[in-house]
Amino acid sequence: MHCASCQHESRADALQALERGDCERAIKLLETAMASSPMTDNQPWTPRPPGDNPQALLALAYFKSEKYDQATQRYEEALKLEPDRDDLREMLAIARANAAAAVHVHVPDVQFFDRGALLAAPSASALPAPLPARPRGLAARIGIALGNVLGAAATVTVNALTHAWGRTIGYRGAVWTNWYRWRSPLLGVLTLAYVRELLNARNLVSTYPSGALTGFQGKRETPPQGVTHFRTADGTWNDLNDPMQGAAGTRFLRNVALDSVRPETGKRLLTPNPREVSLAFLTRNQPMQEVPFLNLLAAAWIQFMNHDWVSHGEVHLDDVIEVPLPPNDPARARYRQTEMLIARTQADPTRASAEPAPISFINEVTHWWDGSQIYGSDQATQDRLRSHVDGKLRLNPDGTLPVAADGVEDTGFRRNWWVGLALLHTLFAREHNAICDHLKAAYPDWDDNRLFNVARLVNAAVMAKIHSVEWTPAILPNPALDKGMNGNWYGLLTNLLRKGKARKTRAPVNVRNPELGGLVGNPIDKHGVAFGFSEEFVEVYRLHSLLPETLALRRWNGEDGGTDVALPATRQAGSHAITRRFSLADLFFSFGTQHPGALVLNNYPRFMQELSIPGNPFLDLGALDILRARERGVPRYNEFRRQLQLNPIRRFEDLTDNPEHLDKLKQVYGSGPDAVEDLDLMIGTLAEAQERRPTGFGFGETLFQIFIVNASRRLQADRFYTDCYNEDVYTSEGLRWVDDTDLKTAILRQFPELAATGLANIKNAFEPWDSGEKLERERHPLREWDPELKADPWRGDAYPRGKD
Repeated sequence: MHCASCQHESRADALQALERGDCERAIKLLETAMASSPMTDNQPWTPRPPGDNPQALLALAYFKSEKYDQATQRYEEALKLEPDRDDLREMLAIARANAAAAVHVHVPDVQFFDRGALLAAPSASALPAPLPARPRGLAARIGIALGNVLGAAATVTVNALTHAWGRTIGYRGAVWTNWYRWRSPLLGVLTLAYVRELLNARNLVSTYPSGALTGFQGKRETPPQGVTHFRTADGTWNDLNDPMQGAAGTRFLRNVALDSVRPETGKRLLTPNPREVSLAFLTRNQPMQEVPFLNLLAAAWIQFMNHDWVSHGEVHLDDVIEVPLPPNDPARARYRQTEMLIARTQADPTRASAEPAPISFINEVTHWWDGSQIYGSDQATQDRLRSHVDGKLRLNPDGTLPVAADGVEDTGFRRNWWVGLALLHTLFAREHNAICDHLKAAYPDWDDNRLFNVARLVNAAVMAKIHSVEWTPAILPNPALDKGMNGNWYGLLTNLLRKGKARKTRAPVNVRNPELGGLVGNPIDKHGVAFGFSEEFVEVYRLHSLLPETLALRRWNGEDGGTDVALPATRQAGSHAITRRFSLADLFFSFGTQHPGALVLNNYPRFMQELSIPGNPFLDLGALDILRARERGVPRYNEFRRQLQLNPIRRFEDLTDNPEHLDKLKQVYGSGPDAVEDLDLMIGTLAEAQERRPTGFGFGETLFQIFIVNASRRLQADRFYTDCYNEDVYTSEGLRWVDDTDLKTAILRQFPELAATGLANIKNAFEPWDSGEKLERERHPLREWDPELKADPWRGDAYPRGKD
């Protein structure tokens, strides 16, 4: 006969084991107890105190052991016993998504930085030899000479005008900037140019000791074959005199003074508690607040770009920060734990005993805008991804990406994978192959290696162009900003004299001036500091609020009603499961017709506050976002603003008039005179009320200040967008491909059936794919409206003035 008291003791022991984190023992105890007294359909369930359901406890033990298939089965059984338990239903949904995505698998395989490898000399790459320079005709030589003369005169004039304007009118009020309040967008552009010059002069800071080459390289070596004309796999040799500059395995730099970099430790690191901050300011308590003028491709795109630029690599799961769960935290009961564990950022193994930077970290990927998320940041990855035929990348016969042994699509960067990334990686892998076909038709004698390397240059430039002149103006739809970003790429003169497809990145007379002639195709300028992305740049791209909880997947031709899929179920291996059910055209259509979330308080994805990652079944990514800035020494909100040439807030009321937000800010950060100094960077930027943000912006001016300096620098410091952006490197066919391609063009080239959708009705593919003869101004704010309408954004009087 079964002893009821023994069963109760087994459950009590199992619960203690679960709370200690000994999940395997908890599983053994519970399974033994349940096997000795199995539940049957004929035995009614006697309600017990919450959490005493043995099936639920066993499900949680499996969940915390990362055995999500078994956890799913047990939660299903637990719900049969207690069908009214919403908490069990929520855990079942998480377990199902985790099982579908196989999130317990490390993608990619775990690897850590090695000091010897990081300090090694750059290796020679298997690049083709450059072809002889093409002879320039008389007209071309005259155009170059005229561009040089005009550029010299323009530089003197524009610099004088910019500095005079900036010093005379200033760009800051008591707290907020004023560049967007001028009725003429051109005056706004002039003001932004002045701000950019200040930031270039004051906010480019190396984390390497003075006089040291990037990566502590010693003697200058002779550049190997081909690096003058082609990008290397790992980003080396972009600068021929500093070969590791911008390469994978080199340090993140800074956009603030080194004496303001204070990595937080001990009590300060956890004050206020980052989990408490996340619950108070990030949790979506209501349906997601949407951005009406964007589609979900904009959210996928920025992660796609980030993976080209920055990654801190693996974290140390055996070196963790213990974040206490507040007493009223629902996760205490749900996960049977009192602390959340956040693994520390991997340390920089190249640090010397004494350095000017108090802390530094290594970038796993190349810093350059070189398409490394597609091609990889090391030679072995690039070789694996190539077909080695006609320069092309490997694709399945149906045009999808190959799937690796871990069940996730194989491409250059695979961390944090989900189906939104699969869409864009597939699109640009297919675009690469289309460029190869285009080049081979023009140069039939070219071999595989030359076709690959030229196509890579062209494809990376297309992505950089899309981000500069499409994504950025789409998420920040302000006329002055739109003109400024187009000016970065084309130059103000080209924008003035040419429209639409008639614009060329390199005009026949390319004015040698960054404002009038554009950054691209004009001389390189690093403003005296070696190039690299900064820790501050990493922090301003924490834009997780853009993501919804579910994806509304629909057929582009309307054949069925479609289905809603929990976004976590599309992670890792779940991505390939989705692309087997829906065509890529269907998925692009679905993303084009769904909105992202707004970058405001209490609009963070709930699933990201209970996220499972390999080695950690319960992680609040919002708390992690907050903790990372503190851990890496990024100044908190007010000091961040001071460092970036902005005025600090004086009180929380400067941020917002929302009484609920003000109450919470004072409750969490305090109400004393110095409380604003403790405000976390991410929370402060989300709290900036719409009337404090530049006109039409999806986020506020604090984040934008980092964008101003880096949006220009990542073009102007790269040899392949400046001195080498010419026919000798890209070919005339390659340059023309860049000029002729935007995101809409690329999508329709690969999925022509989408011409029958709202994509054909819009100009910028990041706008909602609306159909119909008339488009709403709220959803398409930068469209060139009928000049008879009173609110024409191109006249500069469409928007109300901001509030200081």
